[in-house]
Amino acid sequence: MSENRYAAIVSLLLLGCVISSALPTLGGTEECWTSPLYSLERPRVFLTLSPLAKSMAGGNIQQRQIELNWHGNRAASEPGDWIGLYEHDPINNPTLPLRQITVATGRNNGYYKTDVQFGFPTVDRQLFAEDSCLGYWIGYIRNGVTISSNCIKLRPTWMWQNREMLGSVPLYQLFLPGTHNSGSYRPYNGHSSDTVFMRYLICQDEDIFHSLAYGIRYLDVRVGYYPEREDKFWLNHNYARVNPLRFLIEDLKNFLEVTREIVILDFHRFPVGFSQNTQRNRETHAQLVQLLLDKLGDFMVPSSFGPMTSMNDLWAINRTLIIVYADDWTRSSHPFLWPSIPQEWGDKRNVDDLYKYLSSIDHKPYDHDYFWAAMAELTPSTMDVLFRPNDGLRKLADNVARNVTTWYRDLWWKTTSIAAVDFFHSTDIIDVAIDASLKRVRCSRAASTTLSSVPTIQQTVAEERSTATDRRRFYLGPRNLDFVESTSETTHSLDTTISLSPRMTVRRRRPKNTTTIAIEPNLPVITTSTNSN
Repeated sequence: MSENRYAAIVSLLLLGCVISSALPTLGGTEECWTSPLYSLERPRVFLTLSPLAKSMAGGNIQQRQIELNWHGNRAASEPGDWIGLYEHDPINNPTLPLRQITVATGRNNGYYKTDVQFGFPTVDRQLFAEDSCLGYWIGYIRNGVTISSNCIKLRPTWMWQNREMLGSVPLYQLFLPGTHNSGSYRPYNGHSSDTVFMRYLICQDEDIFHSLAYGIRYLDVRVGYYPEREDKFWLNHNYARVNPLRFLIEDLKNFLEVTREIVILDFHRFPVGFSQNTQRNRETHAQLVQLLLDKLGDFMVPSSFGPMTSMNDLWAINRTLIIVYADDWTRSSHPFLWPSIPQEWGDKRNVDDLYKYLSSIDHKPYDHDYFWAAMAELTPSTMDVLFRPNDGLRKLADNVARNVTTWYRDLWWKTTSIAAVDFFHSTDIIDVAIDASLKRVRCSRAASTTLSSVPTIQQTVAEERSTATDRRRFYLGPRNLDFVESTSETTHSLDTTISLSPRMTVRRRRPKNTTTIAIEPNLPVITTSTNSN
């Protein structure tokens, strides 16, 4: 009896040693989640475009000025450091910059707006094989060597390019970059854009096709119905018509035909023409849904798949468009319409109040099995329109853009589902969202490896079961989310090549004030390396 008791005590001690030996690696997992999104070892640089625009003497237009941005985490600048704007990749040749600025010694972040304008390069669908730089680069130069560089770039296939890392992740666990009031787009056209009405109407300066080509994957739209017009359905900003819905449908179809990217189209409101009369309201919604089915039905994902589905699952059925629809009755009778996505809109006028609001929703409990969208933009009041007629949405976007980049890069990259912004080029939200999604997967895999390093009774039992998927909980910042690994059969069923169909339609002409920019296809995009955690 004593020998049995002794053996039991020894077994418990050995088990304790095994468990305790695994605990330090758990700390490594915590370090992955608490470390910065980007490397601490070198500064990171990126280019943005100013949302501000104005008419100049002689009828010239000033808009989309290129902005130089840098941040170094703990990597402070050294004497002699400088940053250049280039028309070539400076990684091997940092000479002949278009513009050059000196970095203040000891400062690890900064911003500078140049007088160089980017224009509106027309994008051909045949360039959609991978990321492509669009003619302008930024380089951080130290002792004659480029230690960090980046460029203005297309990211038309970032989901497919990162399929090995992201393909099996549930969609709602990705960080998706989005645009607020996506249908309220129009480039600045001089004096016609300088009315009070237009200043407070337009939220974007890229159409839907180009927004998607740059990497946006969530579109927030409001639709109005105008039965007396040839185009009956319009993209609205509240009660004002901006663009025919037909434009969005054409752009979206052109994009989906040549990519495998997953796009969420959120019909968030129906402010005009959808009568309170129940029968008429239903008939109008029925017309809209039929239009979507006729034009986009081949791409639409059934709502039965749900947000737990992965990109691998959608690629396997060759459907990549999720349509979210805010009308409950209509949605209940159409299997291809998804439930509304909660939009956290703060209705804030200044940067401090918006930060407080977005910070509070980051800790708000959500249905962890669905998407949610942070509307990361400032909102004008009626008094702003009356007493600040020369400001507008471009000015508000400029006030908050650099803060939005910092918040989601440094604070909320672990937890955000969707972040929608105005004038998205003024932020780095696309790169931040993509890199955050990738790091979440790295950290979750580290957690899975750590937690599985010690065999348990539950794991032993699980190994004896035959299951199609392996679902387990992992730590994702302050939230516990599910990580799903799709079956190998699903992964292997995917075609590993993208078939680029010939251009089907002629694209609408871009604005006359277009700057001609050489687009270099298949050019490697040089970015600073991310943290390996």
